Amino acid sequence: MNYPAKKSLGQHFMTDPNMIRKIIAAIAPRTEEHILEIGPGRGALTRPLLESGCRLSAVEMDSALAAYWKEAEIGNPGFRCVEGNILRQDWRDFFPLDKVAGNIPYNISRDLMYKIFDYHAVLPEAFLLVQREFAEKLCAGAGEAAYGVLSVLTQILAEVRILFFVPPAVFSPPPRVDSAFLHIRFKKRETDLPVLKHCVQTAFFQRRKKLRNSLEEFYRSELETRFDWDSRADSLSPERYQELLKLLFPFTRETGNRAKQ
Repeated sequence: MNYPAKKSLGQHFMTDPNMIRKIIAAIAPRTEEHILEIGPGRGALTRPLLESGCRLSAVEMDSALAAYWKEAEIGNPGFRCVEGNILRQDWRDFFPLDKVAGNIPYNISRDLMYKIFDYHAVLPEAFLLVQREFAEKLCAGAGEAAYGVLSVLTQILAEVRILFFVPPAVFSPPPRVDSAFLHIRFKKRETDLPVLKHCVQTAFFQRRKKLRNSLEEFYRSELETRFDWDSRADSLSPERYQELLKLLFPFTRETGNRAKQ
């Protein structure tokens, strides 16, 4: 398919067959699986995913490409394409899912991760091609410059790993930065996500302040000796944030109990 990329949609179509094969091998689609593809585009991943025999659903924002893939649905009961914005889509329409995969426009990577977090309890794993800098942010450890809210949330909710880096030359048009292919495997745990996000975001909003000050809305004097309140947001590991959450909110789902109303 010779379809021009739209800069407004952040489109960079993958064209290198060797890289496509490498990505499909990492996703390892199986006939019994249901996979959700984010943005099928020209079909670099879509076609080999369909050839694997898996059941495939896709969400495409580009109306012309969506029309093409809707036409491709005909005669293929294992394939469905929905035209729409993946960030506004109700993913429950596709459940149950085994995997999520996609070549993600760089300009929606952050918002997409928050969208994925909303469904983390029912999504086994995701394979995402993103900007290298963004991937390194998700994997960053405490004390590193890239460490932030997304690092903490991702590592609490999932095991995240960069499988390999992807150079600009495999895309048309080539982006100005390197990409990275991520594997995100979600942990089977119940988490009070709104509480977790609010706590971590509040701590990092003033990341150079001591937690005693940045989390003053949660801090209580009786907790003074139970945590190092002189720590700063970027010095706490994801595990320490979990300890902090249990301390501040002992009745949330993080501890297996009923959340406070």
